[in-house]
Amino acid sequence: MLRRILSLLLVLTLIFTFTTACSTKEDPQGVSSEKQEEVASETSTGDYPNKPITLVLGYSAGGSSDVMVRILANTLEKYIGQPIVVVNKPGAGGWVCWEEVIKSVKPDGYTFALINTPNLTLGAYDEANPRQYTIDDFDLLCNHVTDSSVIAIRNDESRFSDLPSLVEYAKKNTLLVAASAVGIMSDDATVAEYFNMYHGTDIQIVQTGGAKENETMFLAGDTDILIANIADVRTAHINGDYKVIAVFAPERSELLPDVPTAAEQGFSDFYMFSARGYALPKGVDPSIKEKLLDALRGAIHDPEVKNKLDEIGAQTDYKDGQEYYDFLKANIDMSKKIYGIE
Repeated sequence: MLRRILSLLLVLTLIFTFTTACSTKEDPQGVSSEKQEEVASETSTGDYPNKPITLVLGYSAGGSSDVMVRILANTLEKYIGQPIVVVNKPGAGGWVCWEEVIKSVKPDGYTFALINTPNLTLGAYDEANPRQYTIDDFDLLCNHVTDSSVIAIRNDESRFSDLPSLVEYAKKNTLLVAASAVGIMSDDATVAEYFNMYHGTDIQIVQTGGAKENETMFLAGDTDILIANIADVRTAHINGDYKVIAVFAPERSELLPDVPTAAEQGFSDFYMFSARGYALPKGVDPSIKEKLLDALRGAIHDPEVKNKLDEIGAQTDYKDGQEYYDFLKANIDMSKKIYGIE
């Protein structure tokens, strides 16, 4: 009798153990079905996005890049359906941020970056401080703003009055201009190098810490001309503080419609700008990329975003796909030619 009871208990124990094992449905690796579903949920693209998205930029809070990004982020939330968290990671002209995105960010679509040119696009060709990465190390999304380069002169300038007379003067006389960086990393320095290389001018660069310092030196008479971007000079030009004489763009800017392009004045083979766009780390699922790009396209073209950017002198210039890549590549090729880089 006792033997029968013990046998029955053994059978019941085996049945309980088998039932418990089946209920957890562990796979050969020991992962339960609940855990498998959790992992699948994390990697699924169908419900993207299901949590906040981070937009990182390599510049400090309060600067022009930061202001632009935060204007976009507020509206982008409406188009993407999740909060956009803006994170500043300044350092090395943006490269602290960009290298982190390339090397460390998980390619799940929940982190993307502002990319600034020419700092990013020309970094690999800067002989003084060459960078390891290029635009091909990112998955490009779209361009947002193109801030064309300009040249301005003081109101009391008597030696030249437009771009042709400035170039003629600089062929026989040295002109000083401030630039935020010496070499290929700076669009303003590249403008000066273009005229020196192709038109025989003698424009010498004084290195400074940034655009505001460039303008201060110019207004004080420490430099002869100001090479900058539309956003840097628009307000001063409108207020009559000094005069912008040329825009280095294929067409006149709607933000400075009274200023002729360099092409209109006989210099049609050169355009220069500082552009700001967005990119993902390599490896993001194409369907996720497309959802993010659709939301960016909607937010960038939103009238509220465009009007706010116009107010700060940032001209909307949307490009994506192959057009965006070709836009950046053309600028790289032009700059390499100017600097004699093979």
